[in-house]
Amino acid sequence: MSKVTVSDFIIALLDLAEAESRAFEKSVENFMQRQREALRDSLYKNGWMVAWIVAAVAALIGAVAFTGWGVYRLFALYLSETAAPFAAGGILLVFTAVFAAFALKMRRQDG
Repeated sequence: MSKVTVSDFIIALLDLAEAESRAFEKSVENFMQRQREALRDSLYKNGWMVAWIVAAVAALIGAVAFTGWGVYRLFALYLSETAAPFAAGGILLVFTAVFAAFALKMRRQDG
């Protein structure tokens, strides 16, 4: 039977530490690779979501503009040319106040 010396024990511990550090390094590398892939996928999906939201907002602004113009043209038939823009603006301000009140109410319910 061979004798185990202190130096053999220290060498075995250092070999074990080296093997564990390699395993840890590989584990961290795999983890970081998965995180990079998840971030890339998330950025891709969120980028498209933001693009669709911007497109929807642009369409909504266009719709509001044409609706305001239509209301103005309708008022221009029944009111004077001077009063029609003020009447159309007043209607739009009323709608704005109603939407702001709804938003404020929803904010209070969330908090």
